[in-house]
Amino acid sequence: MEKKIIETQENILDAARTIFAQKGLSGARMQEIADRAGINKALLHYYYRSKEKLFKQVFEEAFKKLIRPLAAFLADDSELFQKIRNICKLYNEVMSQYPFIPNFIINEINTDPSRIINLINFEGVTEGKQKTVAQIQAAIKTGKIRPIDPRELILNIISLSIFPFASRPIAEQFLYKNDDMDQILKSRADGVADFIIQSIKI
Repeated sequence: MEKKIIETQENILDAARTIFAQKGLSGARMQEIADRAGINKALLHYYYRSKEKLFKQVFEEAFKKLIRPLAAFLADDSELFQKIRNICKLYNEVMSQYPFIPNFIINEINTDPSRIINLINFEGVTEGKQKTVAQIQAAIKTGKIRPIDPRELILNIISLSIFPFASRPIAEQFLYKNDDMDQILKSRADGVADFIIQSIKI
């Protein structure tokens, strides 16, 4: 019985991820989530009393997968260039496994940014930021890297790691029409890290 309940909940969450990623909170309907999950609407409401509660769980799950690589990067004690390689690899793994996340998050950021701010603070990103900023400033002072605003460097890493997954339909159509896009995206981690490191090295 318990196994059946867990399977039903997973089916609901899988369906909700797909529908919410396509339509957002406002455009999604509980009936289409129930249909996709292969259950009736009454059973869906039994597990999740409202669309908002179901969305909250799906959204927070997705956002944590997006933000945790950043939190890990900021808390990482590795040498700076290795840290950059670590986050590029981690983001590549997460985005390959959950390709719907970037567009889903971007859509909801524009709808309710306060939800994002609360989750960022909860995941410890704010606390770790000063540590990495200080590390970047020290690398500049010792002549290891060129002068750069630490915030710009962090933003460049995140952007280059995530945007290709968000823009996949365009890249697939206009840049890599006859290529294996899955393989291209999977192999980007080292290339992105090399590009970033070379751009800041002296």
